[in-house]
Amino acid sequence: MTPERLLHDFRASSSPPIVYMRLNEEINHSDSSLSRIGRIISEDSSLTARLLKLVNSAFYAFPNRIGTISEAVFLVGSHQVRDLALVTTLMNSFKGIPEDIITTEEFWLHSLGCGTGCKLIAEITGETDLERFFLLGVLHDIGRIVLFSTQPVLSQNMLARARAENKSLTVVEREELGFTHADIGKVLAEMWRLPSYLQEVILYHHQPEKALHYPAETAIVHTADVLSHALQFGSSGDPYIPVLHKASWEKLNIPFHSIHPLMERIHSDTGAVAWLTDTSTNNE
Repeated sequence: MTPERLLHDFRASSSPPIVYMRLNEEINHSDSSLSRIGRIISEDSSLTARLLKLVNSAFYAFPNRIGTISEAVFLVGSHQVRDLALVTTLMNSFKGIPEDIITTEEFWLHSLGCGTGCKLIAEITGETDLERFFLLGVLHDIGRIVLFSTQPVLSQNMLARARAENKSLTVVEREELGFTHADIGKVLAEMWRLPSYLQEVILYHHQPEKALHYPAETAIVHTADVLSHALQFGSSGDPYIPVLHKASWEKLNIPFHSIHPLMERIHSDTGAVAWLTDTSTNNE
């Protein structure tokens, strides 16, 4: 068994995020325009509704209501809206987790907790393009959806073994398969030609010391993942809180007095976008 074989059996692997690809092509075009970016998004009524609901939520707290996608692109930024489109599209598409493992809502709630944590930590540490960090956090465990969907019985057995032996599910995955959900997610991101920073962060979010090209992004996602587990937002399937990599935490240089308000902000900001976990409808 290999990550590539699992992805071959995973129906979503044959359906890359087309809207994201089109937006990326338009944004990178020398003659790019906000109106064409808006039109691409507006062709998908479900995506349009979800994006407008998101930018009008407390997550952004704009003083005035945003009524059109064109306004959203202008205020939030074309790259940022592209990343938000990828997040909302994938969350609305990936529904195949067997509920006797975890529910889809639980999985995405943990992912949103990590995404909001990433965005807030990035802000504290002086990073820019904060939606990119939200994207990184939300998609860090995407390989686990593939694993749970294609190997439900094996996944249940590995989860039972993790609990019985007091091991993290990631460790058990490596012992049973020779690879982990992080390897699967990296291959999926590569197949879909998603950005290289996303590929590396997905691959090393449990091993941030191995990230060579994007160590800051990986350290932020790793830390936010641990905090999301600690706050008990949903579940990634793992019964235990991942071990925090000390060097990565120290690299972030977050003041001690900021930790408590950071946790409170993660809690409130995740609550503001928790409606995104309802994949039973289009959220219109």
